[in-house]
Amino acid sequence: MKKEVAALLILLLLTLPLAGCFTDGPGRAAAATELDERLLAANTGFAFKLLPQLLQGSPGENVFFSPASVALALAMTYNGAAGVTQEEMARVMGIENMSLAELNTANRDLLSILENPDRGVQTLLANSLWPAADAELLPDFVDRITKYYKAEVSSLDYTEADAVKTINKWVAKRTKDKIPQLFNDLSPTTRLVLVNALYFKAAWSEPFKKGLTHEAPFYLEDGSTVTVPMMHREGTFYCLEGAGFKAVRLPYGKEGRVAMYVFVPEEGPDAFVASLTPENWQTWLSSFRPENDAQVFLPRFSTRFSRELNEPLKQLGMEAAFSDKADFSGMTPGGGWFISLVKHEAVIDVNEEGTEAAAATGVAMDEAAVLDPFILRADKPFVFAVCDEMTETILFLGIIKNPQ
Repeated sequence: MKKEVAALLILLLLTLPLAGCFTDGPGRAAAATELDERLLAANTGFAFKLLPQLLQGSPGENVFFSPASVALALAMTYNGAAGVTQEEMARVMGIENMSLAELNTANRDLLSILENPDRGVQTLLANSLWPAADAELLPDFVDRITKYYKAEVSSLDYTEADAVKTINKWVAKRTKDKIPQLFNDLSPTTRLVLVNALYFKAAWSEPFKKGLTHEAPFYLEDGSTVTVPMMHREGTFYCLEGAGFKAVRLPYGKEGRVAMYVFVPEEGPDAFVASLTPENWQTWLSSFRPENDAQVFLPRFSTRFSRELNEPLKQLGMEAAFSDKADFSGMTPGGGWFISLVKHEAVIDVNEEGTEAAAATGVAMDEAAVLDPFILRADKPFVFAVCDEMTETILFLGIIKNPQ
């Protein structure tokens, strides 16, 4: 039985293009000629800048989001930005060296390649614009979002409660009901909501045998333990023993183009996250090597993460967009709009058969080597990423501090 992953971005989580996913996978060279490496590098850097901000705001909690979803939602919003607002967004997103046309073309190409990556993997992405019934959007803005991001456009009356229900229903449908209610409410003065949704469904290339799953301790950061169902597999894996961590690659589907990377730091995830740079990431993922008779112990886990991203994005330098100084004159005549809310929610379930996950992000605009066998035992906090390796895209990125 295939498991599902979905991400919805209404600006993650589970998808942000990152340079440096496992580079020896099938089809990698062909994809590289079709995708703009500047976008891949930008998305990598953005993901690793945002993760520490989310970790800082969630002490002791699991953190899970879709970098790709967040990046795509921000890219749509960026199409309407101008002046200082545009400059700040470009710096945070790492796209200063790309024109708007180049950004949109690169994202269009990325979206087309991400879908249906493998006979055993389903990846679906959807975008939408929800303007207020009396809001005026510039035709060029709408044309770009529909042409390059294939966004659906529907107007709503935000003074009516049904407006929120309509968006939530769209989100639920696109995430296979994994995110049933992204928004509790929206301001009656909302002028526009932009949404990106990502759905991912995949089984492990080789499942974990349920009969080998056993109760085992998981060591928390405070020194206490909890008992978790620990899955176990033995065989040949692509593995890495780095400075202060062990890691393993767990592929999905028939061809293994999409894979989960699990990193188990010796001293806890915080220091490891501080070392997560695009350069280190690329070095690590290109250093995985096959190990025979390796053993992997991974807890069965589920987690849900919901967070407003306003403050994390401000901390990264995207301040004007959230203030009365915002300039979105490329979106609406005369401008006067600002971002009032960026909401992200993501959920994941990892078991013996595969992975099921969903993420949603929304942007609301308002007016104004050893000879011993390799063993990876994820019995303490660990970091993981789900990558589409042909496009070098990180679909989901997370930290599990407690699998319960």
